[in-house]
Amino acid sequence: MAAAPWGGSEELWTRTALEALQQGHEVYCSVMKWDTLAPELIRLREQGARLHLRLLYSPDLLVRIRRRLLSKLGFIESLERTLDTFRPDVICVNQGGNFDLTEMHWLREYLLQSNVPLGILCHNFNPGVLPSDEARRHGIAIFGKAKRVFFVSHEQAHVTQRQLAQAFDHCVVVKNPVNLANTVLHPWPEDSVPQLAMVASLDVNRKGHDVVLEALSQPAWHYRPWHLNLYGEGPDRAYIQELVALYGLNERVTLHGNVTDIERVWQQNHLLLLPSRLEAAPLAVMEAMLCGRPVVATAVGTVPEWVTSGQQGFIAPAPTVTLFGEALEAAWVSQHLWPEMGCLAHQAARKHLDPQAPATFLKLITQLAQQEQKMRKISEATLIS
Repeated sequence: MAAAPWGGSEELWTRTALEALQQGHEVYCSVMKWDTLAPELIRLREQGARLHLRLLYSPDLLVRIRRRLLSKLGFIESLERTLDTFRPDVICVNQGGNFDLTEMHWLREYLLQSNVPLGILCHNFNPGVLPSDEARRHGIAIFGKAKRVFFVSHEQAHVTQRQLAQAFDHCVVVKNPVNLANTVLHPWPEDSVPQLAMVASLDVNRKGHDVVLEALSQPAWHYRPWHLNLYGEGPDRAYIQELVALYGLNERVTLHGNVTDIERVWQQNHLLLLPSRLEAAPLAVMEAMLCGRPVVATAVGTVPEWVTSGQQGFIAPAPTVTLFGEALEAAWVSQHLWPEMGCLAHQAARKHLDPQAPATFLKLITQLAQQEQKMRKISEATLIS
């Protein structure tokens, strides 16, 4: 992931790496180098993982040539060289999207030539964008090379194969872990003013903050008692603040920044709003539901699998102001049912949760190495006989 130093797409692989270390495996992690190292990566290093930091991509040709030269001379530690030294039994590439590898020529070519079993874990996806012919060709090649391609939702796996016009029989859907110490139903907040929350990176193109703010600026909401709490950081913080001012919502919207205590968020808020344009398996939805809070969200990724409109919350068919506004209105007139919907949300989320998601994913990864070792033994035995 190169757009931000941290996000929901990083939770599963980092926790799986910690699980691997605890089971006695050696772990090598190659990540983008940001000014500040994420706390989760610091913990990985402290637990014994080898951390390799890659420079962020630069479109400047001279910068790229200089970096390549410095890498050849040994002044920059290249991923290829350090991987060869580490000699992994299995390689897992975590993609923030589902076609990131198609844009990384050097890494894609290295993996295509490698004999090490490969797993690819895909997160966010855009069902409305068709990859270029070149990207499709590269995607088919690298997905075909992988022993397993892991997705976080069935819809994502389906759409990806449609976008590539290629069927794969080695796709596996896995679950993300949640940022909760426990999954008990939380008491309903006592605040008499409905507290609405968005728990999402401040990335308007993906998360749709603009949709929510415009919807809440409509005349019907002027005299209703409500407050919107925005949790998270991202590249569009200034733009969101400008939208809040534009719609005259300065007294009714609070930006809290990043939060680590998700349970406290849901001790203080009644309803999750997620007008996302792009999602695969949004952690914010699962966490809110587990805490017993209903959801108003768009029909993206796993949301329709987890939420039935009118039961655990309300779903907007698309992330437009009109459609999301209609879902918000339906939620508002059903306000007396929110606690009951929250209980239904909790029950539904428990059915979809894998409480041991990192251990489950680690088992799937280690199986790739075990299968490769088994095949090598069979091949060697055949040669000897």
